[in-house]
Amino acid sequence: MRAARELGAQQVPKAELHLRLAQEQVEKAKKLAADGDNERANLVLSRAHADAELALALTRESTAQHDLEQTGPSSAITPRTEETSAVR
Repeated sequence: MRAARELGAQQVPKAELHLRLAQEQVEKAKKLAADGDNERANLVLSRAHADAELALALTRESTAQHDLEQTGPSSAITPRTEETSAVR
């Protein structure tokens, strides 16, 4: 969750949603563990981990899209020419 926060997940609506879900699930898992329900706590933590990973991926995707828009598509992909694609 920290990595997603550090990359700015709060600025990406879908990422922020999954980050919030992950945080809520961690709190729920803590309560379940305190009540002795370790099996359910582990399942909830697995869901929290998945939501945190999704938040991170969505944040990275948004950042990459933003960077691409800033640099323009021509700098992201270099077309192959006969000279650059020749096998030596």
